[in-house]
Amino acid sequence: MRNLLTITIFLWFCIPFFNAVAEKGNDHSKYVQHVEQGFAFMFQGSNQKAISEFEAALTLEPDQAEVLHYLGMAYTQEQFWNQAAESYQRSLALMPDNIEALYSLGVVYFRLDKWADAVPVLERVVELSPQHARGYEVLGKSFVKLRQYVAAVPVLTKALELKPQAAGTYYELGTAQLNLKEYTAAIENFKQALTFGPGRYAEPHYGLGTAYLRLGDREKSRAEMQIYQQLQKEYAEYERLTRLTHAEPKNLEAWTGLATVLMNQQNYGQAVQTFQRCIELAPNNADFHHGLSRAFMNLNYPKHAAQAAKRAVQLRPNEAILYNTLGSTYAMQGDQKNALIAFQKAVELDSEQPYYHLNLSKLYRSLGNQKLAQEHYRAYEHFLSLQKSKQK
Repeated sequence: MRNLLTITIFLWFCIPFFNAVAEKGNDHSKYVQHVEQGFAFMFQGSNQKAISEFEAALTLEPDQAEVLHYLGMAYTQEQFWNQAAESYQRSLALMPDNIEALYSLGVVYFRLDKWADAVPVLERVVELSPQHARGYEVLGKSFVKLRQYVAAVPVLTKALELKPQAAGTYYELGTAQLNLKEYTAAIENFKQALTFGPGRYAEPHYGLGTAYLRLGDREKSRAEMQIYQQLQKEYAEYERLTRLTHAEPKNLEAWTGLATVLMNQQNYGQAVQTFQRCIELAPNNADFHHGLSRAFMNLNYPKHAAQAAKRAVQLRPNEAILYNTLGSTYAMQGDQKNALIAFQKAVELDSEQPYYHLNLSKLYRSLGNQKLAQEHYRAYEHFLSLQKSKQK
């Protein structure tokens, strides 16, 4: 009887312990579910949902450095900079030498204009990982923002050794050298920024204009500043039209203007999407199909370009330029027969356009017909000369 009582009491005291273990196991299972769902939402681009899931997971298990890091990444994607900084700081308190968390925190400080705070964090990044090109890049940019140009130059130079085609880094290095009165070196780096940068990159032209002015070359300075001002106007127009299309999604005039700006900026990927939106609003407008064709051509998608050009020709069958574009799409695909038919039609509709003759000349030459190639090349030179004389 005594042994039975002892066993009963022991089991009675164990019941809360087993319940606690079961409850803890259940909480961890919920934690795992929240984390997995958070990752799924991040991959889907649903960052705010990911934030909710990661926060729920951290409520159950708050000292998870990696989840705190991913929470910071989700906040960063939504540009919630202060919340991102707090998450990265909490992560680093648990794992102080996590290189990517350090780098992420440095970037957030840079975004918050806390450049002095970014510097020691990013210096720790490159100390731990001497080949971390992005760390050197943002560290160098932070030095430029702090006007610490002497410190910026070797850091940005190292960044370019590791990542030699980074247009923005060349621009920042040029800016530092410009402020150090190293004008020749600055000019070289501004030119490199334009070489590797996106089309219509404005800022290096301003740097070049300033450097040339300080070297006393007013003509070159004026030319670069004019380019800069034109590109700034284009960018302002891009911003205005982007806001307008968001506010008025059925405003065809705004979408048309945006498509034109994007083509001028050589932003062909976004131009494709914009022309497609124009076509949704006005499916029988040949100009939109033609613009879509040109954008696809510049992206080296000749089959898609041909489809769009064919539709433009169907809608406006007596427009020479549409046949010329269609011929170019065929030529890109190596379809010489259909290219020849299209180019001939373009010349038939507008025999005084020099570049239609030039295209025919090139095509005949590739086909081995030197006589017709020379004939159309002479026509090209003749009509081009007439055009130039009219412009004078």
